[in-house]
Amino acid sequence: MKNVIIHKIVTFIFTEEQLKAFWEKKKTGIPFSSLTNEQYMKLAEEMLAHSSHSQLQQHLVDGGWRTKEETEGLVLAEDDSREHIHVEIVDTTVPQRPSNKLFIDRLTEFTCTNCQFSFYVRGLQTPSHIHCPSCGTTIQ
Repeated sequence: MKNVIIHKIVTFIFTEEQLKAFWEKKKTGIPFSSLTNEQYMKLAEEMLAHSSHSQLQQHLVDGGWRTKEETEGLVLAEDDSREHIHVEIVDTTVPQRPSNKLFIDRLTEFTCTNCQFSFYVRGLQTPSHIHCPSCGTTIQ
């Protein structure tokens, strides 16, 4: 069997209304409005973990429901303590300059000068022996 694995950086957006509905289904008795920013982030991660593939579609940027504009605003809190996930709370009612940051902690980006293929390497000490995965050219 030959499987194709595609690794892609994906942004999920969980709106306040979606989180509130998920929280109310849990029936904790604690008001949603009393949650801290850290609790909002943990709740979104829990919602992510318990979402089916079709449910995840409504959280994807440009997937039909969420737009890039919903990622822009004042960052109220963020958690980048793990290398595979970055979580932030953004107040979209406060206009801020759009950010083009890409959160890939502990990875180095390389672009091949021969074929323009871009790729990321984790834990690299010396880049002198890196070859482009696309065309095989040595990366300088």
